[in-house]
Amino acid sequence: MNWLQFFVSDTLNLLWLALGLFLAGVIETFLWKTSFFQVLNIPIQTEWFGANKKWRGLVSLPLAMLASVYLLHLAEIFISAFPQDAILFSNFNLLQFGLLVGFVFNLSELPNSFVKRRLAIPPGDESSKIFYFVDHMDSTYGVLILWYFYFHFPLHFIITGLIVTPLLFMGATELRKKLGLK
Repeated sequence: MNWLQFFVSDTLNLLWLALGLFLAGVIETFLWKTSFFQVLNIPIQTEWFGANKKWRGLVSLPLAMLASVYLLHLAEIFISAFPQDAILFSNFNLLQFGLLVGFVFNLSELPNSFVKRRLAIPPGDESSKIFYFVDHMDSTYGVLILWYFYFHFPLHFIITGLIVTPLLFMGATELRKKLGLK
């Protein structure tokens, strides 16, 4: 397989795996409206990370990702059109994969938030294109590190992910905004 075939195959796999995180983000918005998650709607540490990084996110996204992974695993059972080199949720322990990816995704945002608070950049500020990109890179790169070292995804997949995942999540963020989910 040449580099272009790897890139296309890896991008398709990234789209499938990213669908899990996108679906988890949708599920998470509904979880936040429950009384349990209202109790967790408090900042982790305002001085370090700002008021927007809350305990509910560290708890809700892993649970939402777990639900998403199980739903997509069911879809995999009924869809027989996956290519032979597809990375499927059914290849993993669903409990581990869902909880770890959801937790690492949100945990990976904290260093970026810490730096932005030191630079006096307000939370959610999208005026700087550099920080807008970094805001979509931090979580995805954290997950790529998890996938490489813990789940042993191939290096070519991770390299493709370094390019493709920030773009996917910028698109997903814009879609969630248009749908009123963010």
